[in-house]
Parts: sequence; structure tokens; C-alpha cells
Amino acid sequence: GGFLFPSVTRYIRYSAFIIMAFMGLSVMLTSDADAAEWNVNQLMHSLAHAQPDHATFVEKKFLNILEKPIESYGKMQFIAPDGLEMHTIEPKNEVMLIHGDILSIDHHDIHLQDHPELLAFVDSIRGVLTGNQQMLEQYFYLFLKGDEKNWTLTLRPKQKKLAGLIRYIQVDGNNSSITSINTLKMNNDRSLITIISSGTP
Repeated sequence: GGFLFPSVTRYIRYSAFIIMAFMGLSVMLTSDADAAEWNVNQLMHSLAHAQPDHATFVEKKFLNILEKPIESYGKMQFIAPDGLEMHTIEPKNEVMLIHGDILSIDHHDIHLQDHPELLAFVDSIRGVLTGNQQMLEQYFYLFLKGDEKNWTLTLRPKQKKLAGLIRYIQVDGNNSSITSINTLKMNNDRSLITIISSGTP
């Protein structure tokens, strides 16, 4: 019903960037990339051949209206080819599922096709997880710094509505691991996600 979307909008504004923590699943990048060729194409190729599994995350949300950050933690899983699951354990037990065109939060369903800006955000996540550069570049400008051993991928929104919410998403990684995801919103609220463990449970 119509009452669901406002609550989901608030969820997206204050906490749904945690979905980006799925990018921190146990990603095994190929190790045969030549340093001179290390670029976005090479990173996407590596991600496309990765085997995501499970991960545990900690998120800190820094909001302008609060003096101290809000901390949460939980577990996440990428379910090929296009499924995402996040289980927040603390401070509130909550489950978010994305499967195809359906976003479910505690069993309340939203059809992403009805909300193009939300679909763009979700597809950008799936694009990173699967190394789908074409999908990512529909919505984001991609900037890569560093080398395979220590790299930063910055995503800046192209879509007007998405750019009205997000200034950038910065993903840091080294070797085969994504170590943190930092999302800065246009109102300067920030979400910092640290991947504290990953692998098969």
C-alpha cells in the first residue's frame, strides 16, 4: 500500500546505504593483473570472476542532528545472480531482501520498477558485486585510484534524483578484500561501513 513508501524513503535516507556493505562480501580478485593495466576495466573484470559469499559488517552513521554516531552490525549475503540479503542484528533485528525487482523489508514488498531512483541505486550495487561495468555506468561516474594491492573506487551519481541524495560512494580495498565503504550524502550525513570478517560461515 501507499503507506509503505514514505517509511522506506526514510530507511533509504538514514540507513539503506548499508546495502553497500554487500560489496564487502568475500571477493576474490584475480592476482594476474599487471600493475600498468590496473584500471576500472581491470577491477570490473576481477569482480566479474569473483565468488561472493558471506560477510559481517559494522556501520557507523554520522547524522547532522546527532552528536554521536549510530552504530549497527549484522551479516550479509549476495545470492547470485541478483539477490541481496542483509540481516541487521543490533540495535534492531531487521531483515532486508532484494530479489529481482522486489525489495522486502521485514516482509513488506516494494516493486523497484515503480521507483526508478531506488532501482538505479540497487542496480549500482548489483553492478559492483557482479563486475557489470555497463550497469554501473548507467548511473555513476567511476574513478579508480591506487593499484591492485591498495585501491579506492569512487562512484559519483549521474542520475539527477540520485545525485540529489548522494554526493559519492567511496569503496576502499586491498588485494582480494574490500575493507570499507564510505557514503557521503548531499546534506553531509555520512555512513561508514567496515567489513570485519568474511568467508563461508
